[in-house]
Amino acid sequence: MQHASVFLERGPHAIGSVYKKAVYTQYADDKYAEEVAKPPWLGFLGPVLRAEVGDVIVVHLKNFASRSYSLHPHGVFYEKDSEGALYPDGTSGRFKLDDAVPPGGNHTYRWEVTPEFAPADGDANCLTWVYHSHIDAPRDIASGLIGALLTCRKGSLRLSSGDRTQLERTDVDRDFFLMFSVVDENLSWYLEENIETRVFSPLMDVAINGYVFANLPGLEMCLNRTVSWHLFGMGNEVDIHSAYFHGHTVLQQGHRADVLSLFPATFITADMVPRTVGRWMLSCQVNDHVQGTNRRLGSVETGLAPLRSAAAHVTVFVSTAGMQAFYTVSSCGGEHDHEAPPGGKKRQYYIAAEEVMWNYAPLGIDTFQNISLTSPDSHSETFFGKTHGRLGGVYQKARYVEYTDETFSTKKVRGATERHLGILGPVIRAESGDLIEVTFLNKASRAYSIQPHGLQYDKANEGAHYGGGTLPPPQHCSCEATSLRAPAKLAGDSWSCRDAKQRSSQVTPGNSFTYRWRVAEGPAPSDPACISYLYYSAADPIQDTSSGLVGPLLVCKEGSLDESGSQ
Repeated sequence: MQHASVFLERGPHAIGSVYKKAVYTQYADDKYAEEVAKPPWLGFLGPVLRAEVGDVIVVHLKNFASRSYSLHPHGVFYEKDSEGALYPDGTSGRFKLDDAVPPGGNHTYRWEVTPEFAPADGDANCLTWVYHSHIDAPRDIASGLIGALLTCRKGSLRLSSGDRTQLERTDVDRDFFLMFSVVDENLSWYLEENIETRVFSPLMDVAINGYVFANLPGLEMCLNRTVSWHLFGMGNEVDIHSAYFHGHTVLQQGHRADVLSLFPATFITADMVPRTVGRWMLSCQVNDHVQGTNRRLGSVETGLAPLRSAAAHVTVFVSTAGMQAFYTVSSCGGEHDHEAPPGGKKRQYYIAAEEVMWNYAPLGIDTFQNISLTSPDSHSETFFGKTHGRLGGVYQKARYVEYTDETFSTKKVRGATERHLGILGPVIRAESGDLIEVTFLNKASRAYSIQPHGLQYDKANEGAHYGGGTLPPPQHCSCEATSLRAPAKLAGDSWSCRDAKQRSSQVTPGNSFTYRWRVAEGPAPSDPACISYLYYSAADPIQDTSSGLVGPLLVCKEGSLDESGSQ
């Protein structure tokens, strides 16, 4: 794994973590003397603009920067004099003043939330949009000029009790706005100033609101109180992100999920009811964005004025790791973790991690063309030939294998309907309200785990470890979690089964662990009878899944499974 210091330390050939940016800042009045505070988790995003259907948003923009900028909104109605976008639209005179506000200049933008732009039937009460500078949109946004805009149904907003200059939601306890983006500092208008005499630097960072490596602060919420997440992606073809909420699920457009997919200029609204206390990770699941590399792209011209250094080119690096944040769920009023209502079944599985030699094409032929995989000049021969030291089509892998009971002596035979699963682990099936108990035995040669998507669990049963340091590995301990709330470790305790619960992410070779997960939130009314998730080893999620430790998980509505567990 690449350490944060590779990307964030400042040195003779590295800028480090601090860059000059342009940001939108809110002031209390037209004197522009008193800055209005914003939540720390907004990062370099501008203030959140909120309005209801029928409202008019009036923004007075004053440009304190050193070059011209503008303000262009998504998701609202505007006339040409309030569009804030520079392009050959055939306008002139006062209709061009909004396109570019020069340094020291100002312009008043007027936008309306008309019924045509209101949340539609089936939408959330508030919709996620953005505003940004649009003179040269990619470069303006890369420089930092972007913020979130919220358009809501009537009655969804009120004046904040803590700050009468701000609006807050009436239907949720809190809302958070997050931009997932590969921030390209090479496009920034301030590239030259950021580089100065340093000609090497990781100038592209995968970031959430401009923060990397879980530095995003303040995502704090209360147990059992609804939170609205407003996520959006910006950028180009590299900005494909999968935002994963560990330990919880969300409702997005009436569908249950725990991963939200983001692309450039996509805006998502999702609601969550936090069910379990703890510090949970929110991360992009694209492998490079979790555990990436520092890649050199080469030496390129800046395209700006000559650098103050003698160098005519800049060597560009890409930081492709660190797109993670933490969100903290606390019991604000003495509430307890939510557990699924009684009455569900207990579904037991016995799963081992085993190392096997896996043949990617056991038939030995390309069945589309009906030729041997090692035929000369075929595309497949490159991968299945064994000359010149090549491996052929057989690789050592790790697999999840199901057994019939806790003795792990008899493997469960797959039926004809399961042959298509291939290297995948057994299908774990459960209904709303069920308790899933998985006894995991590690028969492999390195530490592995099982982490599920879409289920409720406490930190002791998560199967993943992040933040807060590490614990020593258990030596010889096999124990069961007896409750979704694990007991606290007493001061001075030696290593025990109690500690092993916290090592569910590192089940060492020859040892076992019994995971207990709840189906607290099943498919939504708009979902099909069963929705698909997965489980995987998260000891090292990139290498473990690449090694083969992945399996399907099916969460179903009550009454969807028969006595055998089939749909």
